[in-house]
Amino acid sequence: MIWKTKTHEFAATVCQRTGAPCPALAQMARALTQTMSATKPVTKTEFEIEGTIDLSHCPEGCTARFRAQCDQIRVFCGTDPEIDTGRLDDYADMMFGTEYRSLPADLLRNPPCAMLEASLLVQHNGGEISPHVGV
Repeated sequence: MIWKTKTHEFAATVCQRTGAPCPALAQMARALTQTMSATKPVTKTEFEIEGTIDLSHCPEGCTARFRAQCDQIRVFCGTDPEIDTGRLDDYADMMFGTEYRSLPADLLRNPPCAMLEASLLVQHNGGEISPHVGV
């Protein structure tokens, strides 16, 4: 599922447990985009937050891991807390990226049950908005 706001483009997978888009995941991503926008005037571009949260509105009772940067936010639901964030990012690059990529089958024994990526939209000189590139 893909949607846009005035500031971000969102791409999310359906939840493998429910077979539907996860509203709790979308709410979490919107809150993170608002948080990162609010911090922009007082932080450098390298500012990043990372953590986990229980998605209380998820009917399955899911825990999500997230990493929020000024131009990209990723949320991974139902992942092993011990898995390296770099592996999750490699998996997300394969799923959400625009280039063909393959990864070893054993990269993630248990892939996320749902994932979301929010990319900052940037203004171009003609006033058109397009997704941030170069992540």
